[in-house]
Amino acid sequence: MTDYWWKDLRDRNESWQGLELMVREGDGQAMEMLSGHNGRMALQVNGQTLFWATMLNDHSGVWLVFNADHPAQQLLLPAISSGDVESAKRAGDANWISYWCRYFARQLMEAPTPLLAPRRWLLRPMEQVKPTAPYVLNKPLPFEQWRFHTPASSAQISVNWSLWSEDFPDLQNPEKVTFVDWWWNGHLLLARYPVDPASGRVKWWRKKCREGELPPILVWFIAGLASFVILDGHDRLQAALAEGLQPQFLVLSELTERSYTPDEETRERVLRSLALQQEKCKKTGANIDAMNQSLLNLYDTRYLYAPTHSRAVLGDGKGWERDVTNYLQRHQLEGYLDKILAREE
Repeated sequence: MTDYWWKDLRDRNESWQGLELMVREGDGQAMEMLSGHNGRMALQVNGQTLFWATMLNDHSGVWLVFNADHPAQQLLLPAISSGDVESAKRAGDANWISYWCRYFARQLMEAPTPLLAPRRWLLRPMEQVKPTAPYVLNKPLPFEQWRFHTPASSAQISVNWSLWSEDFPDLQNPEKVTFVDWWWNGHLLLARYPVDPASGRVKWWRKKCREGELPPILVWFIAGLASFVILDGHDRLQAALAEGLQPQFLVLSELTERSYTPDEETRERVLRSLALQQEKCKKTGANIDAMNQSLLNLYDTRYLYAPTHSRAVLGDGKGWERDVTNYLQRHQLEGYLDKILAREE
């Protein structure tokens, strides 16, 4: 039995930022990252590789190879029931996203094989970004303008995610080979299996989408891949795309905290600058909230960020190279092989 607990994560202004989850022990995990020499990585699900990845020599991006032959992709979490949707509705609009945070925390930890390793985790919403004015209220945005971002925070938290529609996958036919350019594009959204848009499940979710009851899409941010992997919600995302209505996302990430020693010379310089601004505020009556926020940031030495741990078991990467070579040859994708093995764009 996995031992875990959760608590609400709030910033200095008591603004809700997500659900912090601490996992103390467990009986293995369904998903884990493996790593080795030469920038080789592999994301495994239930002991078999879902994505092979390798970082470029100049650390400017990563090649991703999706294993479309991976079995039983759809059995990661139990299906959301109509009763679950009704329970979320009864929780009310103000508690809707926190309800789903708690729901997925239970599902992640109480599955037959827990997904999460024993450490600190965070479930944080990634919500729709409203367009700048002028725009028509309540009119659906075109897909090309879809954008999502985590809520603003007054804390020193570097767990801020963004997602653009251009980084969505083709859910019906996920690409087998993808290059993630760390310089020019954002984080990619990666599917785990193809979706049938004519399935009964997608049709049901389209109805719930029109009714405004679509649960959020659960994704895992993996730092080594610089991407989000969909854990639960392939059919829901397909339904939202078909209806032209933006969904919401919940991002699962590891959470680590460090304290840093500030540069005293820099701190004194900022304090002098703030003192000058304070004198101006006395004369002009300007709002000093921004100054107070700067002071808080100046003395808050906590820093929260999201790494991704891996097991360094791939050795020199020769086995990784054989698996990738065989897979690409089997799917007539040898044209990518030289660049992937050489870690070049």
